[in-house]
Amino acid sequence: MNITANHKDLFKIPAPADKLALFRSLYEASQVDKDLALALLKVIHQELGLEQTRDRSVYKHYAEVIQSLNYQKTEMLQSIVEAWAAGRITKKSDEPEWLADGLIK
Repeated sequence: MNITANHKDLFKIPAPADKLALFRSLYEASQVDKDLALALLKVIHQELGLEQTRDRSVYKHYAEVIQSLNYQKTEMLQSIVEAWAAGRITKKSDEPEWLADGLIK
């Protein structure tokens, strides 16, 4: 076991992929409520919009998370959408691709 490598991981700045992995593990353990989901998804979405990554798998993983919420926790996703729409800036470009005028596409 390499202790030095493990300690370095403690101070690593999490990338969107790391945050998606956290979200998924919390979601699978039923430890996510709508407020936590909204906060994490907004941060992840914002970072994906800013990131210049060529790794398209991160975007695919994000879409899979949204799709999973839509199929398994429809009410939670609808609450997230409503809260996102209520708190967003009026610019349409701030909406995620799966949200249009406050409705799930």
